Amino acid sequence: MVWPYAWSTAAVAIAAGLGLVLTAQVPLPNVSMVFLLAVLFSAARFGIWPALFSSGLSFLAYNYFFIPPRQSFSVAEPHELLALLVLLAAAVLTSTIAGRARDQARRAAERAVASRRLYKFVRRLSALADPQSVLDHAAIQAHGDLHRPCMILLREADRFVVSAAWPPDDQLDPDVLSAAQLALAKGEATGAGTNLGPAVRWLFLPLRTPDGAVGVIGLAQADDAPLDPVARTLFETLAELTATALERARLGQEISAARTSAEAERIRNTLLASVSHDFRTPLASILGAATSLIEYGARLPEPARQDLLAQVKDEAEHLDGMVRNLLAMTRLEAGALEFNYDWLDLQELLDRTVATAKRRGAPQTFHVAVEKGFPFVFADPNLLEQVLANVVGNAVQHAGRDARIVLDAKREAETAVLSVTDDGPGITPEVLPYVFEKFARAPTPGDAGEGTGLGLAIVKGIVEAHQGTVAAFSPVADHRGTLIEIRMPLVKDVP
Repeated sequence: MVWPYAWSTAAVAIAAGLGLVLTAQVPLPNVSMVFLLAVLFSAARFGIWPALFSSGLSFLAYNYFFIPPRQSFSVAEPHELLALLVLLAAAVLTSTIAGRARDQARRAAERAVASRRLYKFVRRLSALADPQSVLDHAAIQAHGDLHRPCMILLREADRFVVSAAWPPDDQLDPDVLSAAQLALAKGEATGAGTNLGPAVRWLFLPLRTPDGAVGVIGLAQADDAPLDPVARTLFETLAELTATALERARLGQEISAARTSAEAERIRNTLLASVSHDFRTPLASILGAATSLIEYGARLPEPARQDLLAQVKDEAEHLDGMVRNLLAMTRLEAGALEFNYDWLDLQELLDRTVATAKRRGAPQTFHVAVEKGFPFVFADPNLLEQVLANVVGNAVQHAGRDARIVLDAKREAETAVLSVTDDGPGITPEVLPYVFEKFARAPTPGDAGEGTGLGLAIVKGIVEAHQGTVAAFSPVADHRGTLIEIRMPLVKDVP
């Protein structure tokens, strides 16, 4: 560029003018220091070569304007020649030292910028859990830092494919592809500037992991701007960081998959254990009653026969309820729950829920309280009945035989508030936050492990599907009792 040399010339001219002014006002023995200022300016501002140019100009200007005979380039006295040579030596040394200091400062600033970029790059990579995102960010980073096209190729099964590139490109010449495959096979750099395939205009570095190279990262080379050692080091650092992040992302995916598999296995085992236990008890009752009816037949008194038949019916209804819960949970999670909306009388629904609980042998005392003039509720009758049956069944199981269970319904603005309250021992603070999760069960005295822990989870899913909310509170009064409160809109749009 011309401008650095033009400014250097101007600096020397100003130094000469300043020297002439000073010598005209004050007799100075030596004005060479003024020219050193011009040299320092050029070295600090433009670098070593403009500073050397400024040193030469200062030498000539000092000789022409200040060494007798003036306005000529001849030297009359030997000591003047010595002063002139000292000025030249000092100017050259000063320009060299100052220029090198400037160049070192510039390189240090470039390294600092590169370090900050690498730090930001590492931070971005550490937040990425997807291997493809890691590859895309690495290609973009290499292109942004080195201003050359970048491409990453990975080995997938028996193929070698372009997994990321910036600018986007998925085509490679056969020679370039061969160099990339060679870098993967040899585990070392290939292409431009190496001993392996130096004629190829790409530089490929392997992405090494503890299990070996999984792919290569390539950088296009330009004929007029070969990759300097600093840029080569930066590219190698990017390759190492990319390989590490890629391995971490893959390990993260494997760990996540293992956790998911373990959780699925745990849920499956829990479900099988719960279902097998819960099904075994009613099935044993049904089997015993059916066997008695078959073996003894007419020899049984009529009341005994009716009792056995009622037992079969009750246990079959119990089984039907558990199967309905399982199917409902499956449909809820699959988003396939079907709704058949209709207008419901909550008084009738609550009475029917209590009657069903008593018919199944609930020993507790029940009380139903519905606010006078309570309007009909627009909801799915079967699903809402299942919600109330699950909540009441939970209270029957955990409140104790002597408990009192209150079913209440009231209106708050355009919201129907249904609540089931018992005066049993309540739910412990450790269990309360999780009562609406799957397989959550509160232990009770004499609990034999009955129940799948799906009842309240299904309640939550069905109520939320009706655009409502459900919450549990415990204790209710005197450090005892549990309240399950359901809030549903009185009028809603049918999906």
